[in-house]
Amino acid sequence: MFWKIVINDFKRKKAITLTVFILMSMAVVLGGSAITIVANLMQSMADLKEHAIPADIAQMHAGAYSQADIDAFTARQQQHIAAQETMVLLPVEPANVGYGEGKTLAGTIQDIFFVVQNKKFDFLLDLSNEKLAVKQGEVAVPIHFMVEHDLHIGDTLTVTTEGYTKAFTISDYVRDYEMNAAIASSKRFVVNQADFDAMLEKQTGELEYIIEFRLTEGGSAQAVQTAYIESGLPSNGPTVTSMVFMLFNAMSDATIAMVVVLIGALLIVIAALSIKLTFLATMDEDLREIGVMKAMGLSKKDIKNVYLTKYRVMSLAAGLLGYVLSFGVVQLFSGNMRLFLSSELNGSLKYLLSLIAPIFVYLMIILYCKKVLRSIDSISAVQALRLESVDAREGRRNRFPLMRNTYLNTKIYLALRDVALRFRLYRLLLVIFVVSTFIVILPLNVYNTMNSPDFSTYMGIGKSDMRIDLRKTSTIDYDFQRLQEKLSSDPDIARYAAYITCYYQIQNAEGSWDYVSLETGDFSAFPLHYLEGRAPVGSGEIALSYANAAADGLNKQIGDEVVVKVNGSDTTLKVSGIYQDITNGGKTAKADTSLGLNEDAILWYIVNIDVLPHVDVNEKMEYYESTYPTAQVNDIREYTRQTLGNLIDQMGVVVIGGGAVAILIVVLITALFLKMLLSKDMSQIAIMRSVGMNSNHIRGHYMTGTVAILVLGIIAGVVASHYLGSMIVSMAMSSMGIARIELIEVAWQTWLICPLILMVVVGFTVSVSCNATIDDDISVVLRS
Repeated sequence: MFWKIVINDFKRKKAITLTVFILMSMAVVLGGSAITIVANLMQSMADLKEHAIPADIAQMHAGAYSQADIDAFTARQQQHIAAQETMVLLPVEPANVGYGEGKTLAGTIQDIFFVVQNKKFDFLLDLSNEKLAVKQGEVAVPIHFMVEHDLHIGDTLTVTTEGYTKAFTISDYVRDYEMNAAIASSKRFVVNQADFDAMLEKQTGELEYIIEFRLTEGGSAQAVQTAYIESGLPSNGPTVTSMVFMLFNAMSDATIAMVVVLIGALLIVIAALSIKLTFLATMDEDLREIGVMKAMGLSKKDIKNVYLTKYRVMSLAAGLLGYVLSFGVVQLFSGNMRLFLSSELNGSLKYLLSLIAPIFVYLMIILYCKKVLRSIDSISAVQALRLESVDAREGRRNRFPLMRNTYLNTKIYLALRDVALRFRLYRLLLVIFVVSTFIVILPLNVYNTMNSPDFSTYMGIGKSDMRIDLRKTSTIDYDFQRLQEKLSSDPDIARYAAYITCYYQIQNAEGSWDYVSLETGDFSAFPLHYLEGRAPVGSGEIALSYANAAADGLNKQIGDEVVVKVNGSDTTLKVSGIYQDITNGGKTAKADTSLGLNEDAILWYIVNIDVLPHVDVNEKMEYYESTYPTAQVNDIREYTRQTLGNLIDQMGVVVIGGGAVAILIVVLITALFLKMLLSKDMSQIAIMRSVGMNSNHIRGHYMTGTVAILVLGIIAGVVASHYLGSMIVSMAMSSMGIARIELIEVAWQTWLICPLILMVVVGFTVSVSCNATIDDDISVVLRS
């Protein structure tokens, strides 16, 4: 008999049961997907690291060096260093690398280097994570360029420099642990040793090097770095550790995983609230049956088990379905990971980890069901047989009388009055509308922020219409001077500012010397957003990036002093501001032009430009690109897109997926709520119809109340996504050098399109949900 009651309850409440089942399944799908994505990411990173054997310390260097000195240093540091490798990087201008029908790689913000495979460690891998072996006449291209320029195996890649032309056949793609990510500003193309030697004979740019070290087990990276600097070894470039490489590789997929985790957690909350709605509807419909069961002598435990068993069965079925579907969702979000990092989790581990989500959702739902079912304890058999609903015990309070309404239409006033009097009931719907709005708006705001020109300020770059980067060539100084002269006489230019970035030695908290990329120029022309303080003005001031000023960096605050070596002399500067930057490992600095340059350590020249309002930016970019062939010209939006790589595209998928999930939630919950509400109001509806109110009037009554709650939910959801969303995103990105991010809201999307879509969906759902109940035969209801 017990199971017969449960089965009959399933049959009687198909719509409600299906709604709760779908919500449970969705919570399991997203929870399981997030866990699997994180597990896949960890396994993929470990797998790639195992095969690539990356450097623990990589010292970039441009200029002359002595391998004998490096070998001697390695021998002295045998306690910490297990192996040393020096990779020669042959720079090639992107415009000199051609493919397809007259296309080149011009326009990329990446520095292109041709290299040969290493012998000891830091191996460049193919898509099977096997060590690349490139034959003569072939080239392996980085995955980044394969994606950006649609390069295929078998295509021809032509390198043309002064006195050298060579057509290579693309034989493979490069999976590069150290330079995979788009945020890493350099990419390595792998060629055969014979081809590399031929290119070296005709080289036109200055060679660069990666001086790499693998540490012994228990070796100290800090000790090696300190000893290296004190030994005066080549260091005209940044020092990058394995932690930075790992962070760059994980950034894109980790961000997506965090968003999916957040949406999954919110779905569990919604599933729990929907169960409460279901119980409210079920208790009202089954009140007399509960009274009969109590009168028959059934214990409270037996009565609770009738309902609890139903949700146990539903949770198990939803967990199984969500568990299976979660692997499909993982495939959707893991394409970037599979391409750039490695294969998915091996063996049965991923299946075991994915079980965490259904088990967690099952326990949460059952615990919540037990809590809600306590309401049965307080209902006696007599009360259950006499009451029309659970809420009838409370009585009705005579508030908001109709006679006091002097402003609103009577029908609207009555609908809003009903919401106010039964707000304890409507607040469940309000919370769900707030959460659904949050699920839609937060990913949308994150996407708009990353896709906005304003995001450049989080990359240590002032907002401007266009940006010109000059590549390192033998004529770079002349080109830089000529470019500034041209800009100063160009009538279409509103303003411009030139910046030069060099490597400087800077004294750290321990008193030893580190290297930092420090940019000099006028930072008042294209200002950044500073977390604290302001831009450096005149001599004696410096601004530090958030990561550089942090405790694990220089450990400096506003007003503190920093010692910088400029052309061999110590210069003391005062910290004037702290800004945010995710480039170059997040550790950068800025100072006024008066600081002076380290002429032998110049990295790049940059000019930021704003054009007059009537000028076409694209035409102006094309003009300067053709006039200065060695210059890379981009607008800030394109620069941001290339730097953040696939993260923006993946966030776009999350926006669409989150929107679809939110709309489905709104439809299901609104239908469930109306089912419960109309069931409670059956007698009232019958009386309203008997006194002459037609179906449209009654439908409008419920439509007005539900839409009023939706409007409150949308407002609260948008406000929450603005303040709470900014805090969540800032916490997630703090390890990347962004301590506080202000999400960009596109007003017409946030306050017009999204609310309009939600209102249309809710309105349609209310209309459909009301039809069946309102049009029932009122005589049946009145007789009952």
